[in-house]
Amino acid sequence: MRLNPRIRWLALLLALLFVLSALPVTAASAKTVAEWLEGYRLGDEWFGDDFAYDITDTKAVWELLMRPITVLDVKENESVYPLKTPNGDKVNNDKLGGFINGASAAVHVLGEDEDGWTLIEGIDYYNRIIQGYVRTKLLKQITPNDKYGVVIDKLTQRLYVFIDGEFFSSCAISTGLPNDEQPYNETAAGEYVTISWSGGFDSEGMYCDMAIRFNNGDKIHEVPCTILADGTKRYTKWESQLGQKASHGCVRVARLPNDDGLNQKWLWDNLKRMTKVVIWDDAGRKLPYPADDTLLYYNPNGGKYYHSTPECSAVKKKYYPLTAFTYGELDSGIFADLEPCPSCTPLKRKSIIDKENLARGVVTQAELDA
Repeated sequence: MRLNPRIRWLALLLALLFVLSALPVTAASAKTVAEWLEGYRLGDEWFGDDFAYDITDTKAVWELLMRPITVLDVKENESVYPLKTPNGDKVNNDKLGGFINGASAAVHVLGEDEDGWTLIEGIDYYNRIIQGYVRTKLLKQITPNDKYGVVIDKLTQRLYVFIDGEFFSSCAISTGLPNDEQPYNETAAGEYVTISWSGGFDSEGMYCDMAIRFNNGDKIHEVPCTILADGTKRYTKWESQLGQKASHGCVRVARLPNDDGLNQKWLWDNLKRMTKVVIWDDAGRKLPYPADDTLLYYNPNGGKYYHSTPECSAVKKKYYPLTAFTYGELDSGIFADLEPCPSCTPLKRKSIIDKENLARGVVTQAELDA
């Protein structure tokens, strides 16, 4: 006797529900960014407790940029998981976490060889310092290119270029913006070298041009754009984010050149392989207000931006020189409605500085209200 098909399907459904009901029920385990980082030393400790973070100390910065680094000698798109003990378990196996990228990311050597294994520490995509054992044969010292050096400061959201021991110029950037679901979006602090010129790529509907790899999946590239149907490029959305964290971990660099000609195209054309890239963390650091007498500029003939230079490349030359005013006037009168120029990326308003310092925990709301 054959069962009615409808009865047979009902029996199967009831059996499936019985099996599912017998499985253990687990509560959602979503973490906050702070919980992902809990228990780890972070990138703000990479350079030591007494590190000055002084971009104006050219001699000290250049010495850091020229200092050799030790990397893990695997391919530039390969990674190594430090282990708890020689030939033991991984220290961490979070998604996109717990590993150190090869060929270009610096590690600190913490001990001597132990039967083919050495204790090291490096920084993963979460900006966590991962300490563990790797094969000694993987340790390789690299001497950086001796002409160029790059500092990326997550506090100021600027990229600084040094040439032959002297400061050359700086421009606005966007580093990684982590969230609870993607804590690995943070641009990790540390020391790296440029390893390859990988070129343009698509990322979630964005086109990112002239990408230079420095930490496996993390690259220095031009601020993203959308390519329209007629082939033209629209940068508006992402250029407006320059000067603040916004990326998935890469370093987005200004498209429009500053007065010195610095932009991503300049980096693409001029930097050399093995140029050292130092990334300074922003945690625990307070961004100060600029001096009130610092000069800013605007175009009184209908301009909507304020600028850091009287001859900004984003403004038509017929309006040169732009009209000066002071930083102390920025939040008053006609200047209060001006937006920061996405090309020359002038100083941030005090309200923006307050918001960022509050988010970093270096000031309290009570201090701001006082």
